Amino acid sequence: MKAQLSRRGFLKATGILGAGVAIGAPGLHAFRALAQDAITIQWWDHFLPLQPLLESVFAAYSEQNPNVTVQHTVYSPPDLGQSLQLAYPNNQAPDVFAYAGLSLPVPALQAEGWFTPLDPYVSEEWKSRLPEDVFIQGNTVFDGVLYSFPIFSFRFHEILNWFNKQMMEEAGYDPENGPATWDEFRDAARKITDNGGGFTFGWIQGIGHIERMGDSLNSLAQIAGASGPIDFATGEYAYGTDPYVNALEFLVSMAQDGTLFPTSTTIDTRNARARWATEAGGMFFDGPWNIGVLQSDFADFMDLISVTAPPTPEAGMTPYVNRGPKIGDFWISSQSEHPEIAAAILQEFISDEFQIGLAERMDQPPLDTTAVSRANVHPTYVKAIEIFNQQVRLAPSPSVRNPAVSEVLARMSDVRPNLGEIVQGAISGDVTDIRATLQEYADKMTAARETAIAAAQAEGFEVSQDDWVFDNWERGQDYTSEFYQ
Repeated sequence: MKAQLSRRGFLKATGILGAGVAIGAPGLHAFRALAQDAITIQWWDHFLPLQPLLESVFAAYSEQNPNVTVQHTVYSPPDLGQSLQLAYPNNQAPDVFAYAGLSLPVPALQAEGWFTPLDPYVSEEWKSRLPEDVFIQGNTVFDGVLYSFPIFSFRFHEILNWFNKQMMEEAGYDPENGPATWDEFRDAARKITDNGGGFTFGWIQGIGHIERMGDSLNSLAQIAGASGPIDFATGEYAYGTDPYVNALEFLVSMAQDGTLFPTSTTIDTRNARARWATEAGGMFFDGPWNIGVLQSDFADFMDLISVTAPPTPEAGMTPYVNRGPKIGDFWISSQSEHPEIAAAILQEFISDEFQIGLAERMDQPPLDTTAVSRANVHPTYVKAIEIFNQQVRLAPSPSVRNPAVSEVLARMSDVRPNLGEIVQGAISGDVTDIRATLQEYADKMTAARETAIAAAQAEGFEVSQDDWVFDNWERGQDYTSEFYQ
């Protein structure tokens, strides 16, 4: 079989002229008959923290198949994307690679012939072990054929409330569960600050981490009732709605109260975490990976802290954070001569041993979140995953339903200030009219999308704002593949 990279498509993605790529390999059983041939599998990814775990899988496979060696190269995400862009037109692509650092979305790469399907090399029994939310057209599946799968779960967010137990108890709150509402969070922050003697403040955050603060506001607004940046009922941007306005006003209130650590507006998340771990702050919003970083860098602090769900605007609310479906993490190249070997290795990534290994790194939740209960992890990580299972739901994806949406997103201009910059400006006091500023941002995003839709339509793509409307979406429900029908 031969897959051609179109000149237009590849130039658009990389600026490099595309070329044909040849693939072909015997079936698994035929290959085993030739098992004495020395084979090297080239494997490129950007998962530096997972390197020991991945290489333990490679070593185990080579032990069972001594003629096979996996050459594992770990890049930064930008370098990985650049290396792939250079490798493909020269017929030098690796056998397996991670998707990172590439400007084209997965459906466009699939259309250009970058991938070999996983499906022919795996059993139905193996596929049945994957969660239903993995099988999403355009993310892991094309025309009903499985090409890849994520190794991590989509069920996570970055606004867990991590806090110092002693400080919380001295503030009059449960040292394991902390404040439950925005008002209680604000009150706890005041009391921690009052007890801090000018050294400790109630809340510390890396507000200089612009991208993260945009994500955090999106999550807090969903806790407050938004479906996300897009109102799924109308397809319109929701940044100017009450949930976004109220969520940002909540964050600003700590600065107004004097309970925010003074340099929070300029430091990043890593710096804020380090200061929090030295008791400069009582509470800190972060994801499940926080405890993994503490284990590595601040082990003595681990047993002094607890974690709880993000606070809600009112008591008794059922909060949900919606996360879009994940794409596959690893892809078999169309240029691989040994896709059956690549597939055999990839199958190990949903094994209990591997998923437990992922959990024990205490980073993003593993695809099989039940593996956490069987892993040697800190109790706060177990609690974090329980919170995500209760509160995080699978959101619809416009680009899954219509891949042409990706063409619109690629053509949208960069709107500034962006959401994270607005958050930073509001907390620092530079943005004074929060509602007007958020609505202006929504209007600019709408205009940018309208312009991009028109440009995509002019090039023959069938796409409209209606592609962002999901009439059958319901809050609290996973939007799995059957809802796209």
